[in-house]
Amino acid sequence: MGIHTAEAIVLRRYPFRETSVTLTCLTDRFGKLKGLVKGLRAQPTRHRSAMEPMTVNRIVFYDTRASQLHLISQCDLLEPLSGLQGDLEVMRLAALCVDLVDTVVPLEEPQPALYALLKQTLAHLALGGTDRAATRLHFIIRLLRLAGFHPQLDECTGCGRRVRAGASWSARQGGLLCPRCLHEDPKADPATPGLLGALDTLAEAEGPPPLEPSVIPALTQRLDDFLRWRLDRPLKTLTI
Repeated sequence: MGIHTAEAIVLRRYPFRETSVTLTCLTDRFGKLKGLVKGLRAQPTRHRSAMEPMTVNRIVFYDTRASQLHLISQCDLLEPLSGLQGDLEVMRLAALCVDLVDTVVPLEEPQPALYALLKQTLAHLALGGTDRAATRLHFIIRLLRLAGFHPQLDECTGCGRRVRAGASWSARQGGLLCPRCLHEDPKADPATPGLLGALDTLAEAEGPPPLEPSVIPALTQRLDDFLRWRLDRPLKTLTI
């Protein structure tokens, strides 16, 4: 049984029996983990953190090896990110980010870049970042790319040919369709150069980039449709 220390962002927290809680966390070194904190509800002062969702903590946990539920023996609050709670729209966006991570990231696969993305995005929102639309789009497209879940933007999802000019966007097919394959989704929308260029910018930028206001509604709709088609379960946070 190994003992490990990691920085962790709490994604989910559930009561377990009368005194304990189970958690889902994204860690900087070990990827997404599930953990049990015994007695946290009965003795909240035993630890230096209540392990609330959307907080950054340092945890010490035992790798049980026989189970994917690990025993967390110590948790210290590093960043409460209390600024997220001061604005309802900010809180909704933060909840969407956490929900998406919990949905697309598999258990126990190290994802340091993805951890950095989530931490950076939550911190930006907590500090009062006003570019919420760009932050939302940037987080979604970067998360999907880092998780290997991103839309196909270079090749036709039908025939595999490289395509940009004259392509159509199909959420149902998972990306672009060339004119020859448009029969696979006749309702696919034209993928304009402005939309494709914005997607490229979002995928490469380290932080939320400035975007043309006129392209934001179309980008938001396309990515939301993609998520609804491709995720295993519907997200309530996506429809709020």
